[in-house]
Amino acid sequence: MKLSKLSKLSKLSGLATFLLSNAVFAQSYQSFSTISYSHASYSNNTPEYNIYSKSDSDAFSIYSQYFFDEKEALGPLNEFDYINTSSSVSASASNSSGDHFSSYNGNAVDVNTRSQNVHIGGEWITYNVILGASYSHKNIEAKRDISSDYSDNSYSASLGYLLTDDLVVRANYNDGGDGDDFFSYSASYNWQLAGTDYIGFRYNVDEDFDIHNLSTRYFFGIAEQSYLVLGGNYTLDNSDNFFADDSWQVNASYYYDIKTSISATYGEDDFYSVSGSYFINNNYSVQAGYHSVGRDRFAKGKFTSESDGYFVSFSAQF
Repeated sequence: MKLSKLSKLSKLSGLATFLLSNAVFAQSYQSFSTISYSHASYSNNTPEYNIYSKSDSDAFSIYSQYFFDEKEALGPLNEFDYINTSSSVSASASNSSGDHFSSYNGNAVDVNTRSQNVHIGGEWITYNVILGASYSHKNIEAKRDISSDYSDNSYSASLGYLLTDDLVVRANYNDGGDGDDFFSYSASYNWQLAGTDYIGFRYNVDEDFDIHNLSTRYFFGIAEQSYLVLGGNYTLDNSDNFFADDSWQVNASYYYDIKTSISATYGEDDFYSVSGSYFINNNYSVQAGYHSVGRDRFAKGKFTSESDGYFVSFSAQF
């Protein structure tokens, strides 16, 4: 009897060890950093006015954000709560260069540009009140027959309130950099479903209530360690801008497991993008993607444009 009991205890101990060794524990992170390279090409043609232009540009950027509290992954290592409730600080810097060619009635112009951008910002959340602020500086150098240099600074501030952990409202101010300041307002709501599944909604509107944007995101598990994200957004533009028009996009992401995902987006003007992400381990990941868009609806088809580009990036989170 004693030998039988010992045998059963041994089997139970072995089973417990096996279950614990295969259990999936949620990962938590506080800092997120990304370095990336991107390339973009653009061309447009207006035959009726004998105008043609094209450009190619390359950009390097680095971004980092630190949260004062740990953020727990929802399963996939790059998916977190729809509404953030933790204070944070962030900083980014980018450097881009481009070659631009334009022709009007046979007169051709070549311009080389280089730009640098720096951005710092943060949010402080206390007693459900959200205070945000940011500063941006950009410098653009253009070389044609003579060189020109342009610099600009811009500031923004925001005031928000967490009505609950699932509902937040905000008022945002931006000085526009050149003195053309503006306000905007937003509200976000998280409809929590079973487990980590949720449906998120976000509404944004400008100060004149001319441009309305509504977006949604549905995150849910479909199998053990497999997840699906479905999303979309629609913009209603009633402004008096010549190029004002309504627009829409839909997107989807599939997580084969918590470390591997593929994503696709399709929208107005035959816009589409595809991308993939892979975590080498729980802290480091690589991403790559491609996008393309064609436009010929302005001026009743007399204006056409095309652009495409790709990016590669490396991220670290701890």
